[in-house]
Amino acid sequence: MKTLPRFLLLLLGPLCLAEAQEVVSPAKRQASISAAEQLLSTKDTGLPAGTINPFRPEAFAEAVAGTGRAGVASPGTETTGTTVAHPAGPRTERDILAAIAAVLKPSGYFVFGGQPTLVFGQKRVKAGGPLTITFEGTEYTLEVTAINRTNFTLRLNREEFTRPIK
Repeated sequence: MKTLPRFLLLLLGPLCLAEAQEVVSPAKRQASISAAEQLLSTKDTGLPAGTINPFRPEAFAEAVAGTGRAGVASPGTETTGTTVAHPAGPRTERDILAAIAAVLKPSGYFVFGGQPTLVFGQKRVKAGGPLTITFEGTEYTLEVTAINRTNFTLRLNREEFTRPIK
C-alpha cells in the first residue's frame, strides 16, 4: 500500500511542478504566420531567355525534339544528318518485325527452372512472354514464341521472325 502513493508521486510529480505554457499573444502569432507565408510563397525566378524549365513536361518534350535525337536506324532506311528518313510507302508487318529484330540484341541467355530465358537489360522474358518495344516512335508488343540456345523467335500479330542471339 505504501508503494502506490510513492509511485503516483513519482509519476504525477513532474506534471504538477511543470510551469503552465503561456498562450502567445495574437500580434506575435500573426507576425510568425506572415513570416511563414512569406517563406512558403512561390517565387517566379524569371529564367533567362532561351532557358528551358526542366520541371515542365512540355518543355522537356521541346528540348528532346530540339536536339534532333533520332531512333535507331533500321535496315532499309537512310540516315541524313541527325534524323532518320523512313522508307517511302507502306511497310508490311514482316518488314517491321525484321527491322525490330535486327536492332533487338539480348544481353543474356540462361535456363531457370527448366525454362530458357532471354535478358534484355533489366527485363527477363521467357518463351511465350510479351516484350514491349518502342521502334521509330511507335510502341509494339512482340511475343517471344521460342528460345533456343542459339536463336529466338519473335511474333508480331501473325508474322514470325527468327534471329540469332548474338
